[in-house]
Amino acid sequence: MLSPKRLLVPLLLALVALPACGDDDVVAHSETVTLSLSSLKPADIKQGAVSVEKNINTESGNPYAAFLKNAKDALGGKDPGSIVLISATLRVEDTSTNVTGFETLLTDVDLFLTNSAGAVVVGTVDAPTGMTLTVPLDETVDYAPLAESMLGGDFKVGISGGVVDPEPTDFDLSVSVDLNFKALK
Repeated sequence: MLSPKRLLVPLLLALVALPACGDDDVVAHSETVTLSLSSLKPADIKQGAVSVEKNINTESGNPYAAFLKNAKDALGGKDPGSIVLISATLRVEDTSTNVTGFETLLTDVDLFLTNSAGAVVVGTVDAPTGMTLTVPLDETVDYAPLAESMLGGDFKVGISGGVVDPEPTDFDLSVSVDLNFKALK
């Protein structure tokens, strides 16, 4: 019969080895990428809604490309296996005019990522208020249609939403988007 001491050593070794299981989901790198969307103006209202999007790789300095490089460096020169969005914040920029918060223009906000395969809404804010919105992300989002584009840095980020009634006639809403991505092995 084994003594309790002899059982303890293999048990401890097994517990130490457990975190290595599921290594494919290990976060290799996480970083926030900020981009400024084109401003929304009254002419952008179409049938009571507005939408604006921007290529992730056209932001000044291309911070998403820097994120991809940093992730690859963290993986010892290997490309990440996948990339997911872990948090998102929208901010009304100081350059906006006649806007006191998102509620000045929008009844709701959808944050989406899109490529040639289609758009994926990653989070929604109903009845947005204030100058800063934390977007609750939909944890059931399937990033598969965007996977290749996210690994290659060739996709768009956008917002869309319904417009308040009555529609404002004099505004210029500029929005910054802070996206925290994580690269997985």
